[in-house]
Amino acid sequence: MKMTDSNTPLSQPEQSLTKFKGSFTDHLANERTFLAWTRTSLGIYAFGCAITRFGGIEKIPIASKNSSRDPKPLISGLVLVACGIITLLYSIYRYYRINRQIIERDLTEVSQIREPIGASLVLLLSLIGILVIFIIL
Repeated sequence: MKMTDSNTPLSQPEQSLTKFKGSFTDHLANERTFLAWTRTSLGIYAFGCAITRFGGIEKIPIASKNSSRDPKPLISGLVLVACGIITLLYSIYRYYRINRQIIERDLTEVSQIREPIGASLVLLLSLIGILVIFIIL
């Protein structure tokens, strides 16, 4: 029977929990990270939809049916919607890849700083593109 630091024996269920504790917490951490990426992608997507829907509304007289809308909010909103979808797809890919690494106990890619930086750069470049659209158009 296993002993703890206070020299009291552990029961059988406690021994099995300590045996798989690291793996269990790794799976939970992976799921929390996946949910954070999903929440972020949903926010980007919703913001893009809001800009697309409400961005070009101005005080237009009801009688003028041939009034044209400003294309800037439409383009900007669509860019953000695309970024939200890309972020969601990336989060799904990342979740399953990390899950496979946890199950296989593959620690070859411990340093994963490149992926979040790459995703942040894509979002930053898209926001710069939106600003350029607003300045040029």
